[in-house]
Amino acid sequence: MEKSIRRYSAFIPRWCQAFGDHAPDPGGEGRAVEWLLGADSVGVVVLPDIRRLLTHELLSAQQPQLELGERCVRLNQRTYAEMNVLGHPGYAALRELLLGPGDAYMFLTYHLIYPPGTRIITISRKPPLALLYKEMAALPITVHE
Repeated sequence: MEKSIRRYSAFIPRWCQAFGDHAPDPGGEGRAVEWLLGADSVGVVVLPDIRRLLTHELLSAQQPQLELGERCVRLNQRTYAEMNVLGHPGYAALRELLLGPGDAYMFLTYHLIYPPGTRIITISRKPPLALLYKEMAALPITVHE
């Protein structure tokens, strides 16, 4: 299924809205990827080095290519297959959100329970606050069912 994710970046660098209520990811702090599952959103907290790479690839001015399979992810020229993170319920929730009807929005958020400077890559069914974010070019994505 082809879908287009509406991407947003903050008007002022390092400003972002709060992620909001979510179910904690048991054991997430001990992994490189921690999933946040909200009512209408899925967030990903990753190690700083990985976050810089993902933020650069997903939220830069360039047009990234993203493909989500059941057990693999392809981002531009990199393919990640059969990784533990792809079997996590958070990844399944992300795929479900993207396969659902309506628009999907991508932007960075934060949450007070995480250390200062932590940013959450967020995919949501609701757009971010227009006061904080400007829309960028959409991200075309392929989600395999």
